Amino acid sequence: MKPLQRLLGISLLLVSLDSFPATAQGRDQTVLIGFAGPLSWTLARSGQYGAQLAIDEANRNPPIVDGKKLLFKLLAMDDKADMAVAAFVAKSMIAAGVAGVIGHWTSAPTNAAAPFYAAAGIPHISASAAAPEFTQQGYATSFRAIGSSVDAAHAIAEFATDELKARRIAILEDTSMFGSGMADEFAAKMRPPSEIVGRINVSNKTSDFNMALTQFAAGEADLIFFSGYLQRSEDLVRTRQRLRVPARLFLTGSVMNPIFLSLIKGAGDGIYAAAPGKPYEEQAQYKAFEKNFTAKFRSGISVYTLSTYDACNTLIAAIRQAASLESNKVVEELHNVRHRGLLGPVSFDDKGNLRAPVFTVYRAQEHGWKPLMTYDGR
Repeated sequence: MKPLQRLLGISLLLVSLDSFPATAQGRDQTVLIGFAGPLSWTLARSGQYGAQLAIDEANRNPPIVDGKKLLFKLLAMDDKADMAVAAFVAKSMIAAGVAGVIGHWTSAPTNAAAPFYAAAGIPHISASAAAPEFTQQGYATSFRAIGSSVDAAHAIAEFATDELKARRIAILEDTSMFGSGMADEFAAKMRPPSEIVGRINVSNKTSDFNMALTQFAAGEADLIFFSGYLQRSEDLVRTRQRLRVPARLFLTGSVMNPIFLSLIKGAGDGIYAAAPGKPYEEQAQYKAFEKNFTAKFRSGISVYTLSTYDACNTLIAAIRQAASLESNKVVEELHNVRHRGLLGPVSFDDKGNLRAPVFTVYRAQEHGWKPLMTYDGR
């Protein structure tokens, strides 16, 4: 057996042994819901906890199907943000008999896993993968609980030109599917008097932004849009501060978490970000979530914690509506479901995209992110 297969097999066995508690005289039925992502990443782990909380809450009032109470159990597997591993994880999820999968976390692994879930007929909802290719593959089992990178890029472009009045804009993109696609969409939305004065690609593994920022400063850019993943955003912010680059900096939604702000403390001036959903922290519904989440998990909350919580609740709602565990019936209900999520309404169009996606633009402050403007619809 290959090392990767052996590792995944052992992980699946360990989780599965914990996932099948004894039922009370056969009256209960355990239903597995999968969560897949890079579990060593802080944000992904917080998303896993969001799914777990949704399951815990559902089990307080479990649905009854064929005379049995359905008790949900989370099966979390680590895809290491790797396409090859994601394929093995998808096969393992299917073999375990999951009723649906929340994940994967980043776009390329999500796309790689989608054909396997589709072939098995298993519903597959991503709460974080934004590249549009995921739902363009044509699988009826694929759903996205947030707006795509296309939707986000359009909102960012509108804010940059209309609100920030940026006229000389530079684009810094990583080499990920998400980063490159979003940069393309953002650039396509630019109209005079705004112009793109530079565009540089960097590896999504680099922490060296010296050359790119030096070139952008020489080109007198007044706004730099970084289309890339969180892992490199802290390095970018610190390099901008060290080189004293005057241009404002626009980041993507993964930075919307308290840990990031603590890492860049003192370097957040002129930093903006766009994240899925409406502002949530002042909503009564969020206050209850925050209280329950912090009481159970030692983890920060990000917008993707909430989107994963919403996605898991939407899957459970579809199972309730279907009154069945038959995959085709659950998938059919997902195409009809209307769920009130923490980030806004969750319902899907015929391709599995979120209807009327919403994004909010925030500005970094010392003690949190201040919402500035919300963009509704496409």
